Amino acid sequence: MKVTILESTVGPGRTQHILASYIINDNVAIDGGCVGLASPLSVQQQVKHLFLSHCHMDHIASVPIFIDNIYQPGPACPTVYANAATIKTLQTDIFNDRIWPDMIRLSGEESPFLKLEELVSESTVDAGGLRVTPVDIDHVVPTMAFVVDDGEVAIAIVSDTSPTHRVWEVINQQPRLKAVFLECSFPNHMAWLADKAKHLCPRLFSDELKKLSHQVPVIAIHIKTAFEAAIMSELEALQLPNLEIGVPGKTYEWA
Repeated sequence: MKVTILESTVGPGRTQHILASYIINDNVAIDGGCVGLASPLSVQQQVKHLFLSHCHMDHIASVPIFIDNIYQPGPACPTVYANAATIKTLQTDIFNDRIWPDMIRLSGEESPFLKLEELVSESTVDAGGLRVTPVDIDHVVPTMAFVVDDGEVAIAIVSDTSPTHRVWEVINQQPRLKAVFLECSFPNHMAWLADKAKHLCPRLFSDELKKLSHQVPVIAIHIKTAFEAAIMSELEALQLPNLEIGVPGKTYEWA
């Protein structure tokens, strides 16, 4: 299995993780923050399945652009998977002919732009040769983590959450687990904001990992750009042996 953290910045210098999108084995994407900005266009055209964790802008910002970019008249179209709350947001707040043309309505009238599939927590979906299991986590809107298994390797992407429990029970049940991607959005001195926004800081990040029974790489993601230096310093100070800082543009591979 290979997982690429898509870049969400352009130009020279170190890239930062501002918008969330991950591409798995070329044809499955997790979150649509920047998938519609990926270059060359062939990267987008290979994506046939897009899973959305929740409806916040950094996770759905480029979804309409992605759908527009890869559209070709005919029966084939990408499938977008999301929980009921996120689907409602797409229908009412994005594809509404004001923010973006109503490609959901048009998909029922002409050759389809996209297909919507509602996700239910812990109900596994087969997509692009992968088994994807969404698990509810604790954020300010209904949000899901994803456990992805290709039959030989499993990984988990746990983004945008406050301290939670059930997802770790599901992750610990994965015999083929090779890595966990886990959010860390604020520095410790802003734990008050992490609490209100339902995110993690390095102290809470460390506490969450105590719930993980597997000794696998843990890749820190969703590091807020404005606080990047402080968060990275505090994460490194934890001296966790399996910790890596997620690098936008990097492809992680496991066999």
